[in-house]
Amino acid sequence: MTEKRLNILMIMADQFRLTTLDGMGDKIPTPNIKRIMDKGLVFTQSCCACPLCTPSRAALATGKYPSRCGVPVHDAVLPPEQATYYQALRRAGYRVGVAGKSDLHKADQYCGKGDMPSMYHYGFTDPFETEGKMNSAWFKRGEDGAIRPNGPYQHYLVERDPARLEALNADYKSYMREKRRFYAEPSVLPDEDFLDSFIGRAACDWLERVEDDVPWHYFVSFAGPHNPWDPPRENYEHFKDARLPPPIADDFTGKPAWVKQRAAQETGGMTAQQALNVRRCYAASVEVVDQWVGQLLDILERRGLKDNTVVIFCADHGEMLGDHLMFQKAKPFQGSIRVPLFISGPERYVGKHGTVCTDLAELRDVMPTLLELAGAPIPETVDGTSLLHPVEREYLHGEHTLGEDSMHFILTKEDKYIWYSQTGRELYFNLRDDPHETKNVLEENQKRVAELRALLIDALKNREEGYTDGHTLLVGKTPVTVLQHTEVL
Repeated sequence: MTEKRLNILMIMADQFRLTTLDGMGDKIPTPNIKRIMDKGLVFTQSCCACPLCTPSRAALATGKYPSRCGVPVHDAVLPPEQATYYQALRRAGYRVGVAGKSDLHKADQYCGKGDMPSMYHYGFTDPFETEGKMNSAWFKRGEDGAIRPNGPYQHYLVERDPARLEALNADYKSYMREKRRFYAEPSVLPDEDFLDSFIGRAACDWLERVEDDVPWHYFVSFAGPHNPWDPPRENYEHFKDARLPPPIADDFTGKPAWVKQRAAQETGGMTAQQALNVRRCYAASVEVVDQWVGQLLDILERRGLKDNTVVIFCADHGEMLGDHLMFQKAKPFQGSIRVPLFISGPERYVGKHGTVCTDLAELRDVMPTLLELAGAPIPETVDGTSLLHPVEREYLHGEHTLGEDSMHFILTKEDKYIWYSQTGRELYFNLRDDPHETKNVLEENQKRVAELRALLIDALKNREEGYTDGHTLLVGKTPVTVLQHTEVL
């Protein structure tokens, strides 16, 4: 009897920091994600190449560094000529579905009813692209004043009651207008109308219906726990009085004045109670994701698919969550760049259950991993390596493009070097002695800094921005933002 080909369930959360998980640092119960961790490979040194949604997701889809696949910034479209692993799986005979935020394109009508033509081009046979967290609230009106929904979630809310989308829009406008950085309160929507619940139901429905005649890959991409932190009321109640670990304190010893100034811009006037409340609402949003992960895993078991399905859990980037007086992502610090990356499944596919891998890993590694699992060829152009055969990398190179804060970093298992390309500012942290990055020890470690700087020069030597002449880093070179490709197919 011929063995059925492997199914793949990919689950991604948005802005989900690695230490959030129970057993990885913080004390937020995540029993269902732990089910994945217990039945496969756990990567404790996994990172994103860019701590921002769109570039990170493009890297995952293509197996390439963001600048090499044409998506170095947030407001970009994955160039249509870039090969994705979704296309490779479709060619290999897979059904390829998605429920949630792929972020491979930016469209005026953000994602229609979930089946934009571009999604088929990128490789999906069963697309259901939904809005992301912030996009879920923005809409336009017609000449008659009626709401023109931007995506399937907004269509759903309007069909339920247009007043619900109006309320969400007003709430998020207040959040943006008043710069309520510490916004953390229950959703204005009924619990069942929460965006991640909408995505979770769609994903469960697909898994319940999918036929077992051909192998499938299903990408479930939750919008949370991305800000604004407005969890369903029921989940908020679970954590409203919770005692959670405080943010990493920082007196900015040894750090240049500008680092403290940047932090003050983000959190000036923030109280300890406000920081705790943000963490509580973030924890409640994490719980929502974990609950839906549990439902997805239960369907696999109930339908008898568990023994022929590999499950991956990951995130596009982390969240600072008050560490060093900073929030959100786009920072070169550990809270922002470290992400969960777990692969679960039968041991004949993923190896011994409970294996903990401390090698440096990155989201670019997901593409070759999945193609190997599916028995599909891995393109030579891919930057990542299969996680089924971890390699001892010397370092990882990451970057973020955002005006004066544009930066590059070189990360090893023991230390980190950061270079801000527009100002020439540098930071160096000894992660072995200072894992929380509380003290910049650049001046005391010039020899080591020179070694890491040389690695960055080598990584940037062929970049069209001209960040280096091959010997030194050149300050003030304009980062490439959108690389020629802005049209949605």
